[in-house]
Amino acid sequence: MSDGVIVIGGGIGGLSAAIALRRAGIDAQVYERAPELREVGAGISLWPNATAQLRRWGLLDEIIRRGHLYTRGEGRAADGRLLTVFDVPAMDAPGVLIHRAELHSVLLEALPAWAVNTGAAFERFRETASGVEVDAGEAGSVAGACLVGADGLRSAVREQLLNDGPPIYRGYPVWRGVAPAGTAECDTLIETLGRGQRFGIVPIGGDRIAWWATANEPENAPDEGAERKAKLLRMFDRWHQPIPQLIEATPDEEILKNGTYDRPPVRRWGRGRVTLLGDAAHPTTPNLGQGGCMAIEDGAVLACCLANASDAAAGLRAYEGRRFRRTAWITRQSLAYGRIGQWQNAAAVRLRETVFRLTPPSVTEASFRRLFAFDPVG
Repeated sequence: MSDGVIVIGGGIGGLSAAIALRRAGIDAQVYERAPELREVGAGISLWPNATAQLRRWGLLDEIIRRGHLYTRGEGRAADGRLLTVFDVPAMDAPGVLIHRAELHSVLLEALPAWAVNTGAAFERFRETASGVEVDAGEAGSVAGACLVGADGLRSAVREQLLNDGPPIYRGYPVWRGVAPAGTAECDTLIETLGRGQRFGIVPIGGDRIAWWATANEPENAPDEGAERKAKLLRMFDRWHQPIPQLIEATPDEEILKNGTYDRPPVRRWGRGRVTLLGDAAHPTTPNLGQGGCMAIEDGAVLACCLANASDAAAGLRAYEGRRFRRTAWITRQSLAYGRIGQWQNAAAVRLRETVFRLTPPSVTEASFRRLFAFDPVG
């Protein structure tokens, strides 16, 4: 395929797609509605299925330099009791914990500046005899061989393409923050499970510790500004150290809150010369830390399929066919794990703790190996 690809969205998925396409010899232009490209958020887990691909793109060394190598994690009860220890199985690439902004910066630096267009809000696409034209706000009308919607959970490309309504709220938000260096010492990922609440501790390099928290509550439950931190401190004040300290040390204005959403998997992501990628295609709850990883996978497979196709539409359908089964399985597994993690009934929580304690390490390792197994050309 000789003509260029229009990528809508300058997040992890859109940048990964552009990197993969350009390395496959296919021109790709990214269009992002924000006036400048910068990622917000806190920590992100890059599991071996993603880091193996980042290594193929020549980016892993820099990712490791900016992040924290991860080999072991712990599951704990709210009072600090150890429930389980899980090791990242030895694979071709490591696990890395990193700030989302650092990952985004590495991806952005891997592209030429002229390949990323900001202030370009997607408005509408139309297919033509030779490809696709896109109305992109201040960027005007742009044309390419095909269009990839990588514009996130509430994708405008998906809305025009599928018109299948809003994503589904799953009953709990996620608060996220980053505590500055020196707040606490922790060199491993920890997930603590309570009654209808969870807390994650994520060392991300630079002596910083990212954290996340969940609690069962309605979709639009209010908390803003200083009220947000006060609410979290009340919810987690009796939890084990250093959970309260991490919340307290995080500046009020840097504590983020997002609802947990996904969609039931669908086989149809596109038509003609248009497709979707990342959260626009298969939004997933964050419980397995695979949202960003799957977007990186998507970019690699998309590039492989388009590079080997004489026709753009055929390449897009091949990409969708190869990605559906894996992404649907991960989406369902993540949803199920989240439901168990948010159990609130005391008897159910005791059962969950017992299962965690008694699950053999070999079972956990087998699950991880299946989750991390990925070959973009397989």
